[in-house]
Amino acid sequence: MAEQLIKRLIQEVGEPLHSDLLPYLETDGALGAQIRHPLVYQVPLFSNGSANAYYLQKKKDLETALAEKNYSRVVFLHERPYRLHAFMQIEKHLDDAKYWSLLSSIWTDTENAWQNVYEWKKLFSSNRPKREYLMDWDEQLALQSLADTVTVYRGCHKGINEDGISWTLKRDKAEWFATRFNKDGVVLEKEIAKRDIIAVFTNRNEFEVVVL
Repeated sequence: MAEQLIKRLIQEVGEPLHSDLLPYLETDGALGAQIRHPLVYQVPLFSNGSANAYYLQKKKDLETALAEKNYSRVVFLHERPYRLHAFMQIEKHLDDAKYWSLLSSIWTDTENAWQNVYEWKKLFSSNRPKREYLMDWDEQLALQSLADTVTVYRGCHKGINEDGISWTLKRDKAEWFATRFNKDGVVLEKEIAKRDIIAVFTNRNEFEVVVL
């Protein structure tokens, strides 16, 4: 069994990388070879064979999801850094409720949203009706219960991601975000009108508010 496994791994490493993946191959990083493709994210790269197999399966699943008009699956078949742009490719096919609910799912799953802050602002600023579908019932009640003027906080790194749209109602949460990677973070604070809050999200226990 061990010999078969070793043989298979050697074959996978020696297998040529699929031509679709080659433009996304990085070889000069500290972690060695890496792939950051919309459907395959291996950091570091495990083997060419494993990346190829994963890509071909994901590509097949994506074709099926598109044929079935399963647009939520289309988006989440993409690796996390590419889901926002996948959404932007299919949003015209969504009804209003699905637009907002799927946008919410992508937002609450994303990391480093500030890197695409322009795109997020555009999507959250849509004039589509049924924006309440961004939130579940408890989150809608949480938004309704806020005072007309609210103090919000943002933990970030000075000069890097201060213009983000993700804030929190809890100062200690902002402090955690400001210092989770290093001690050079800052906590921003401002008062806003409740009417300027796009949504409240509580499912990650971050008491997050989206403010454009």
